[in-house]
Amino acid sequence: MAYTMVAEREQQTIRKQRESALIVLANAQVMEAEGWQVVITDEDGNSLPLAEFEAGLSQKFSSWYKAKQRPVVPTTIPAPNLFATPANDDAEPEAVVAAALAAEQVETAEVETAEVQEAPVQEIAEDDFETAETANAPAAEKAEREEIALDAAEMAN
Repeated sequence: MAYTMVAEREQQTIRKQRESALIVLANAQVMEAEGWQVVITDEDGNSLPLAEFEAGLSQKFSSWYKAKQRPVVPTTIPAPNLFATPANDDAEPEAVVAAALAAEQVETAEVETAEVQEAPVQEIAEDDFETAETANAPAAEKAEREEIALDAAEMAN
């Protein structure tokens, strides 16, 4: 076989051998798009990463094959510059803590004044609630019980 593609990810390794450089290239592009690290060994025994192998193919077959442009993806995430001088709007840690405590005191004062201004709690008598028996009774019985309850309330007054 002329070309060998080796793709690795975590503890997995896939090896494919093909005669066609374009088939190996297509397989390698798919594997790389899925997150695999791909290396291709050409017919001369040179192991190349996918981008270099594709560039070599585009030189070899320049009359009809052009390498695809790939976006540059950073491999590391830049960290904050710890040695830079702080900007003028950066607050000292003590000032941040003091501001947080002041905000907490304002919230506490607002809650205390809101509790004082609340409406009084309205008492509800137990008679205002239906019992399970009356809630599940047929409609005719409910009407009779309501009439009896109204009669009892009139007699009490």
